[in-house]
Amino acid sequence: MATISETDTKSSSLQSEKVVELPSEDSGTLSSGNEDQSPQDDGPKGGARAWLYVLAAFFIFINAWGLTQTFGAFEELYVRTLLSTTSPSAISWIGSVQVFFVIFLGAFTGPLFDAGYLRPLLAVGCFLIVLGMATLSLATTYYQVFLAQAVAVGIGSGLVYVPSLALVSTLFPESTRPWAIGCVNSGGSVGGIIYTFTLRGLVPSIGFPWAVRAMALINLVVGALALAILLPYRPPQTTQRRAVLDLKALREPTFLLFSIALLLNYVSFYIPPFYIPTYATSALGQSRDFAFESLVWVSIGSLTGRTLPMLAATRLGSVQVYLAATLSTVVVLFAWMAVHNVGGFVTFCVFYGLTSGVLVAAPSAAISHPVLSPNMNVIGTRLGMLWMFGAVGVLIGAPIAGALVNVNPGHVDFRPAQGFAGAVVGGASLFLIAPLLAVVRYGKKKSS
Repeated sequence: MATISETDTKSSSLQSEKVVELPSEDSGTLSSGNEDQSPQDDGPKGGARAWLYVLAAFFIFINAWGLTQTFGAFEELYVRTLLSTTSPSAISWIGSVQVFFVIFLGAFTGPLFDAGYLRPLLAVGCFLIVLGMATLSLATTYYQVFLAQAVAVGIGSGLVYVPSLALVSTLFPESTRPWAIGCVNSGGSVGGIIYTFTLRGLVPSIGFPWAVRAMALINLVVGALALAILLPYRPPQTTQRRAVLDLKALREPTFLLFSIALLLNYVSFYIPPFYIPTYATSALGQSRDFAFESLVWVSIGSLTGRTLPMLAATRLGSVQVYLAATLSTVVVLFAWMAVHNVGGFVTFCVFYGLTSGVLVAAPSAAISHPVLSPNMNVIGTRLGMLWMFGAVGVLIGAPIAGALVNVNPGHVDFRPAQGFAGAVVGGASLFLIAPLLAVVRYGKKKSS
């Protein structure tokens, strides 16, 4: 049983004021953390087995993030049919809480990953995702939808998200780590495309309940493939204490400013995906089929954004790419206010998917930099703390936008929500300046 003690540890990876002892799943010793070898001594980092684990993590992201990227399609269905008497702001809380759990639980699953609990986290998480989608197909009221989609699917996705990212981070050297993480994150875009087409194609013919059951079946198959690859993996074991919250990190200006920037980015991150379908039908007068297609365009752009820029990050640096994507997102979001035709709207969807895709992948690669994380032994803890900030942003962003959006017969106005989204991302770019300067100074010092 975990015990809590006040300590002043001298370990560089655990210099926090409150430490929770998390015993490892099995007894053993921690690997040396040699940058050239994988944790299981499977050969050089980045070898064939490491890429097989990338494939498994890609499958996990198809479920964990693909379902969140599809929520805009769910919201359109809820607003028009299943939950037509519920306000758009209340409906958006379903998606916001779902994404909140995905990100926030990393604060706990990260240290558990560091302690060697990868396999049970993945098994329970994949089970809850399938269970949540299966029960969603039976839901008829708001609270039933909330419990199935926001709570069950959200918690299940949260149990697998940070551990799968942290695993990939430990398997690759710094030179190829951003590209590997980008490949994993692309699973969310592929899942968004798969599940959006599933809803679009099946709801008109077999109805919402059976369409969701078909999605649950896909969740089951994809999750089983991921577990078949990852469950045999035995992570390095340790009896070291693990910090649930590394409070020292919050006293590091670079880490704190980087985390605040992530929070602001995620205040606005899900505003477009949640409201793009409603914008297409209400502001542009397009069909529901076109509304669903618009989410596919976002996912296609996101697929590119989560991969190719991360390949560039192997040379330019992840923090540099992250700041560039943040500034680009500001431009794209304010440009949305000038979109009044189908061509401009499709262009916006693609470019927002492109820039926002980088905003997903780049932080997870950047956190492994020495100015943000002392060593790879605590990468799970640092990832969890970073995404805890993002979880707060997700929780409040879409409901605020729902209150700002005005969709009434004869009067449709999205400009307050669009302006709000662009402004907060602009604020995020300012908080990234100091971390970027710290990374540049570190690089110059290391090369000298």
